Amino acid sequence: MGGYFNAVATELKKSWWNAVVVVVFTISRLIFGWDWFNAGWSKMTVEHWLSDGKFNSGGLIQGMVAAIQHSHGPDPLHLNDLLVWFSNNIFLHMGGLVDFLVVALEILIGLFIFFGFGFVWTIAVAIFLNLQYAAAGAANNFGYLVTDIIWLKFPSYASLIGVDGYIRYRKGQKLLGVAGKPSTEGATFMNYGTSNKDGSAKI
Repeated sequence: MGGYFNAVATELKKSWWNAVVVVVFTISRLIFGWDWFNAGWSKMTVEHWLSDGKFNSGGLIQGMVAAIQHSHGPDPLHLNDLLVWFSNNIFLHMGGLVDFLVVALEILIGLFIFFGFGFVWTIAVAIFLNLQYAAAGAANNFGYLVTDIIWLKFPSYASLIGVDGYIRYRKGQKLLGVAGKPSTEGATFMNYGTSNKDGSAKI
C-alpha cells in the first residue's frame, strides 16, 4: 500500500490544481456515498420498506408517470413513453421487488461511491435513479445530478484515492487519465504553467 500512496502523492505534486480537485472530489464522494448508503439503510431499518407489507415506492412511481405524461417537450425516441409503459405495466405490479431494488441499489451505490469502486458504472446507475426521483418531484436530486455528471467527466480524479485508483496502480495504469493514451483528464486538469522535459507539470 505504501507504493500506492507514494504514487498518489506524486500525482498530487504535479499540479496544485490537480491536488485541489482530487481532494474536493474525494471529500464530496465520501459525503455523497454516505448519503446514498444512509438513504437505503434508513428505508430498510427505520421506514421498514422490506417488512411493512406496503408498496412504499408506488407513490413515487405514480408521481413520476404523472409528471412525464404531462410534459410537453419533444421525445423523438419515445423514451418517455417507454418508461411510462414499463412503470404502468411492470413496476407497479412488482411492488415488493421494486422496493427491494430501491433499497439494495441505494445501499450498494453508497458503498461503491464511498470506496471509489466501479465508479463510472456506479455513477451511471446513480444518475438513472436520480432522474426517476427528480421526475417524481424530489427537487433535492438536482445537486446529485450535477455532481454525478462532473464526476463522469473526470472519474479518475474522483476515484484516485479509492479502490479504482488502487486497481489502476496495481495494473500499472495511469492514475489520472487512460493508460497508454495522453490524459484527457490527466495530470493537467487545467494547464497552469509549462511542462518539464520529462512531461511533468511545472507550476
